[in-house]
Amino acid sequence: MAGGLRKAVVFLALIAGIAVTLPLQPGRVQDPAPRADAAAFSPRFEVGIRRDTLYLRGHTISAAHEDALARAAARHFPGMQIDTRFLPLGMAPDWWRDATVALTASLASLRSARARLTRESLRIRGIDDDAAAGLPLRSLDAALPDSVDRDVHVAGHDSSIDAKTLCERRFAAFDHGPIGFEESRVELSTSALPVLDRVIALANACRGASISITGHTDASGNEDRNRQLSLERARAVAGYLGRRGIEPGRMIVHGAGSSQPVADNATRYGRGRNRRIELGLSY
Repeated sequence: MAGGLRKAVVFLALIAGIAVTLPLQPGRVQDPAPRADAAAFSPRFEVGIRRDTLYLRGHTISAAHEDALARAAARHFPGMQIDTRFLPLGMAPDWWRDATVALTASLASLRSARARLTRESLRIRGIDDDAAAGLPLRSLDAALPDSVDRDVHVAGHDSSIDAKTLCERRFAAFDHGPIGFEESRVELSTSALPVLDRVIALANACRGASISITGHTDASGNEDRNRQLSLERARAVAGYLGRRGIEPGRMIVHGAGSSQPVADNATRYGRGRNRRIELGLSY
């Protein structure tokens, strides 16, 4: 009888051990519970650009965090393949989400770039052909605490050039591309948003500069209406920039109507080129 009881106890102990060691089913429904040593754990996030692919790797804190990273990648790297490998963690510093999203966006001006962010340090390596890569990377400062050690090396960047000169060079070489609107309306088209996000990244890096926004139309229709439409579209651009953090006092808005054509209004192609938004930067 004692031998049978002993076997039963051993069997139950084995069953309990199996139950304890069985892994949880994979999924994103349940985040891991915070551990007592969570503050000591250092999450890791890596971004890499190779040829036509953007790689995102590392710890995330929620499905919403992963969605924000995916949106930033799509907006700032249009046309590139996006390869993600997220590791749901459920715990990280308060600044982790904003910093990883800002890091992803800030590498858009570089090529052959790679970066790694931890709780303690940020490391970035990359190439910028116009020698002004330091500008968009400065937008990370607002998202990172002072305790994070920065190790940034971008080939071509000349640290002897002052920030104002860098901004002027960067903006002079910056081709923001067409800023589209819904046909005959003042609402921005979805294709305009990635363009304006690149403008925002540069404006955040050049915080002392004013931004001029001028709307233009073709010569079709009444000129008073053209001037009003051009002004309303310029205001729509300013509104988007303002909602994304650009101070209204930095923006100067104009509506030029059809008075400054860049192509022949007699052709459809020319009229399309004349319907545009022009951006400028000044100190």
